[in-house]
Amino acid sequence: MKNKGLLITIEGIHGAGKTTISRMLVQKLKEMGIKVIFSVDQAGTELGKKIRKINLQEKYSVDILTEALLVAAARRQNIVEVIKPNLSQGKIIISERYADAYFAFQGFARGLPQDFLERISLTITEGIEPDLTILLDLNPKIALSRLKSCQMHRIEKEPIEFHEKVRRGYIEHAKKFPKRIKIIDASRPIKVVFSGVWSKVKNLLVSKGVIKC
Repeated sequence: MKNKGLLITIEGIHGAGKTTISRMLVQKLKEMGIKVIFSVDQAGTELGKKIRKINLQEKYSVDILTEALLVAAARRQNIVEVIKPNLSQGKIIISERYADAYFAFQGFARGLPQDFLERISLTITEGIEPDLTILLDLNPKIALSRLKSCQMHRIEKEPIEFHEKVRRGYIEHAKKFPKRIKIIDASRPIKVVFSGVWSKVKNLLVSKGVIKC
């Protein structure tokens, strides 16, 4: 599917700094006078928020396939309401997570077949792929220490082994798409991390004629 706008996704394990980097990137683009939209994958719509809330509540014993389908439903709603219309209007979208998370969380960590997830993902995204994906890579122990334990949800409270699998899943997935997925060391100071992210984003914007060198 050919779009007028650009889709830039920020991926990583819980606590890697996705929200902070995404907001910094949105602010940077706005200051440059560029039309930009901030999208939060599953939680980008009212319906998506409700689905995600159900999925993450500890009072439910959520089957892994049920979890995957709920994730897909929430993501689909965000694609319909946020991603597609804004791309068609020529806007740049900064999305905190997108389809790559499916393969790291529900695939590599949960163990669902990759080909099954690929079929679902292709259907819900309608072939809309990111123009650039930034993978914030960080040791899970460091990442989880950044989260407030009293506010952690069901998946964040999974054993450290789960989060290590998610991290490895992301790395393995990135190896399949080296031109699109750029790995950034997220263990460094936030300004240094953002500088590395901005370098990749700037290269994309220059190549697409959005900004000049």
